[in-house]
Amino acid sequence: MTGGPGWSGPQPPGGPNPADGQQQPPPPPGWGQPQPPSGWNQQPPPSGWNQPPGWNPPPSGWGQPQAGGPSQWGPLPQAEKPGIIPLRPLAVGEILDGAFSALRRSPGATIGLTLGATTVAQIITIILTAIGQRGSSGVAVLCGVVNVIINFVVAIALTGALSVAVSELTLGSKVKIGEVLQRVRPRLAGLAGLSIVVTLLTLLGLIGLLIGAVFVAVALVLSTPAFVLEGGTINTAMRRSWTLVRGAWWRTFGILLLTGIIVTVVVSVLTVVIGVAFAAGGDSMTDPVTGDLTGTGLVFTAIVDIIISIAIMPIMAGVVVLLYIDRRIRLEGLDMTLAQAARDRRAATNQGYR
Repeated sequence: MTGGPGWSGPQPPGGPNPADGQQQPPPPPGWGQPQPPSGWNQQPPPSGWNQPPGWNPPPSGWGQPQAGGPSQWGPLPQAEKPGIIPLRPLAVGEILDGAFSALRRSPGATIGLTLGATTVAQIITIILTAIGQRGSSGVAVLCGVVNVIINFVVAIALTGALSVAVSELTLGSKVKIGEVLQRVRPRLAGLAGLSIVVTLLTLLGLIGLLIGAVFVAVALVLSTPAFVLEGGTINTAMRRSWTLVRGAWWRTFGILLLTGIIVTVVVSVLTVVIGVAFAAGGDSMTDPVTGDLTGTGLVFTAIVDIIISIAIMPIMAGVVVLLYIDRRIRLEGLDMTLAQAARDRRAATNQGYR
């Protein structure tokens, strides 16, 4: 189980399943089925209307909305909004607002998950750092490597979990931490493999050119939500990201860059405040002889890392998931599927939009 009810991966239409030779029912609405864009069908001409002699019809698609979203000159169309975003192609401000709305709507599943995961990672970091400071240089290096691996795994799991939480908020549903962990648990090993492959490809691009590394990183940025929400293999998730970003690389890069700038400003403010507190601590933070962090310094540093992670991870993960949803709406008409899924859930629970 990945994305939950209505968010399953690609399935064959109602036809024979080669695995068992039996007739299969049509799949439920989900992340995996591309849909025709909503409202993009050409209207028939009025009754009795005839073409004048010598008149040729306009080119296909002329005068109609094009793939990629609404016209840049007109207002954005009205759309259902069961959750944190309207179900239509999103403007940049709506993607950023949706990421922050996710924090407000479900702090337990966003901030709470980040707080819990980073707290566990920082407790381990404190222990490893203390061991490394008291041991030999070889022990210190080993502890440092183990610490990097642990934090890497925690970051992978957290990103996948936040993908589930934000996707549910898109439909207007709140999901508990336990349910998020249950959904993402079967994908953890694959998430680790996916992150390693993306990192290696990014490093290969970096060896060639910095521009190459940036290009690869942006092109594969949607791999994680595709892997968690659609299922499938690592290779499938990477191809999905490449396909979704293609034709909108600069827009994707610009939104990620803008989000990074916003997060950097927030972290800079926190860093100034934390730096003042660290300076006020004086000798209680570091050993005056060795320069190593004391117990108080280790705890303080861990708290700082937790605060910074809370300021960065949910926002960045939220923006990536909403970029994924936006690209699927623009290319596949996913808004129709999501709107229907939201209506079905509303009917089942007898609730309206919140």
